[in-house]
Amino acid sequence: MAPFRPSTSVWSALLLLRKARKMACSAVRSPVLRNPTVRHYAAAAATQCSSVAVPELQVLSSNKVTVAAVDNNSPIAQVSVIFRAGSRNETYNTQGITHHLRIAAGLSTCRSTTFGITRNIQQLGGNIITTTDRESIAYTLQITRNNLDKALTFLEDVATQQVFKPWELSDQLPRLRYELSMIPETTRVIELLHKAAYRTGLGYSLYSPKRQLGKINTEALQHFVNTWFTGSNCAVVATGVSLSDVSQFASNLKVCSNDNAAEAAKYHGGELRKERSSELTTVAVAVEAAGLNKEKDAVACAVLQRAVGSGPRVKWGSNVSPLHRDVSSAASADQFALSAFNASYSDSGLFGFVLSSVPDVAGSVTKAAAAYLRSPKLSDADIARGKATLKAEILYAADNEPALLENLGQQAILKGRAYQPSALVAEVDKVTASEVKSIAGKLGSGKLSLAAIGDLSTVPYIDELK
Repeated sequence: MAPFRPSTSVWSALLLLRKARKMACSAVRSPVLRNPTVRHYAAAAATQCSSVAVPELQVLSSNKVTVAAVDNNSPIAQVSVIFRAGSRNETYNTQGITHHLRIAAGLSTCRSTTFGITRNIQQLGGNIITTTDRESIAYTLQITRNNLDKALTFLEDVATQQVFKPWELSDQLPRLRYELSMIPETTRVIELLHKAAYRTGLGYSLYSPKRQLGKINTEALQHFVNTWFTGSNCAVVATGVSLSDVSQFASNLKVCSNDNAAEAAKYHGGELRKERSSELTTVAVAVEAAGLNKEKDAVACAVLQRAVGSGPRVKWGSNVSPLHRDVSSAASADQFALSAFNASYSDSGLFGFVLSSVPDVAGSVTKAAAAYLRSPKLSDADIARGKATLKAEILYAADNEPALLENLGQQAILKGRAYQPSALVAEVDKVTASEVKSIAGKLGSGKLSLAAIGDLSTVPYIDELK
């Protein structure tokens, strides 16, 4: 079987706030066909604008599965089976189990062998991808519409018919070790930041601790699946497919009828530091922010992040954000990189910044950025720019098929609703400059969490940040 591919995605609008890094893998490496666009200028005057596909959603009475679809006539059909079972659902003794689950996607099931899944999906010209985050795991099929019916059987097998044969699990350990060795420093510091902020639940990493390698066995994986892969925790979403077809597929899924929910997130705050021999120092600082259960505040946080500065908007361009300008007095611009950070989950969130710098200036840059986080200086023009940037990201995501599917899935599984891009843009327009400044003020008084990796000789401790 071909190697699994890591992927990163961002959910737009209310659910665009989930910026914690995702992990992905594919059972088959096969490029997705794209529909070529041909412009017929002679007929342009007579062409009428087609109606925008409206997302549809329903909850099946038979097994409580939420179904959502956007029938946009795409030549590529995408169907995703999502379970509300991420790393926050783990316990201390089962940390890393969702990472093992992701790696196990595409292994033998009750009805199909690994070779059978791989060979058949390849022959049909499709692709199966598995992604995990802190609150969900998604099994996604991408295939041409004419072959969808044949391929859905294998999607059902991968998502709901796992058997976790011990010898197949042991064969995946080298790939697990490889993934752990390739995690970037910025990802590691984000994982540490969550651990410092929440300790358990949302604090559990997307990646398996090294001490757990070889300890997650068949029984542990099957127990996790039986506990959390239930109808009320499941959503089936699709693009390029009608709602009736998706509902027919979802109604046949064999999922448990248990109704389990993860414990509510509890923010603690604190710091974690990892000393390493490194030419760079990576630091993340954050406070608790609004979760998706507070929609208005969550949108305001998304606007605030882009107003404060989420990095340059042009590749290789300079950063001219208010945060970067304010911190530039502490060090030369070519000695550090800095970006605002925002992650919103179903019932909590984090807002802060992530920076990477040479060790000599890491302390002064961290102090300057933390001071800005405590009292951000924003003009109405900065907030207007933040709103425009967020709206552009929402509309760009609506034109990207994988992003559209991911957003629809997160909306269905976390909110039980399907939002139109135009409705999300309208919600952003409703946010006023005073509301954004009010949220910024509230965040500034929050309890800090800090994570740092690398040469920490100059990095201040959390009690030294004011």
